[in-house]
Amino acid sequence: MSRLLSLRIHRLFPLFLLRSLLVFLGTCALMISASARADLVILQYHHVSDKTPPSTSISPDNFRRHLELLAEQHMTVVDLPDAIAALQKGEALPERAVAITFDDAYESIYRVAFPMLKQRGWPFTIFVNPEPVDQGLKGTITWDQLREMKAAGAVIANHSMSHPYLINRPDGVSLSDWMDQQIEQAQVRLEAEMGPTPRMFAYPFGEYNLDMVKWLADHNYLAFGQQSGAVGSSSHWQIIPRYPSAGGYADVKTLKEKLKTLALPVPNNEAADPVLDGAVMPPFTMTLTPSDWKAANLNCFASGEGPIRVERKPLENGQLQVTVTANKPIPGGRSRYNCTAPSISKPGYFYWYSQMWVNSQVKNR
Repeated sequence: MSRLLSLRIHRLFPLFLLRSLLVFLGTCALMISASARADLVILQYHHVSDKTPPSTSISPDNFRRHLELLAEQHMTVVDLPDAIAALQKGEALPERAVAITFDDAYESIYRVAFPMLKQRGWPFTIFVNPEPVDQGLKGTITWDQLREMKAAGAVIANHSMSHPYLINRPDGVSLSDWMDQQIEQAQVRLEAEMGPTPRMFAYPFGEYNLDMVKWLADHNYLAFGQQSGAVGSSSHWQIIPRYPSAGGYADVKTLKEKLKTLALPVPNNEAADPVLDGAVMPPFTMTLTPSDWKAANLNCFASGEGPIRVERKPLENGQLQVTVTANKPIPGGRSRYNCTAPSISKPGYFYWYSQMWVNSQVKNR
């Protein structure tokens, strides 16, 4: 080797070491940041009974096992409005944070679930339809029972006035009028009975379209769906995911896995409109930045299909463009694409994102 070449290598070597050190430190910083993060898991229930429709019910014994699992896994049960407010500000949540929610204000929530939660001192949220409560329908909570639960720490929130398929707007009714009838009037009714009520709304049946999403954002509502996934600081605040935890999703083993999930940060402007005109194979594209997960380990699944096609396209800025497509036309009325990737820094944890699809041609979804 010539003396000149030797000198050049000698001068470049420290620079090479410096660059390697910076890369190493950057990787460590990402992993430390990821391991320190605590995203929010939200569980969604309806009936707590073994005498109600199985698809939206969890038995009292199984609900008790769910609560026992949360305690065994050292989950921190948090107040939902406070937790979302902290995430929006970029503040840290307690490690292993979980929120418990109920939809539709069924009487079994008061009779069965409330005593179990009250005994543990755990907060929870009920998304209420005022119309059936006003009508005193059989199996529905009363306003006095709701007030009792609120006094014990429950949060009462908006689930529309009458629980319609919101995407099926009546002919001749504008979006603004429809949202006012179903959401604003429900908010007014809740506040008349319950006092100050957070502007939180849960979509009936988990169905929405992007026009509704914009209206809710413009009117300062948080909005919650029924698509799976954890909630992080970059989540879309009008398409907040929750894990359905009753019916076919009540299994304790699968719930344990969902408790160990993190939010896969998909840009908010890439959320797809879920409403489909018939059975099709909709592509869904998202731009991701691999950090605490590897691009090759990102896998996606469709309802009733299992693994589906994932096309990965590296971009010049280090990001990854991912396009996901079902293998066959999506069956039924509501379906989802679920994409997951294992965490590098937190073994056993998975990043998770879910895109909802609604076949509008199916009337009884």
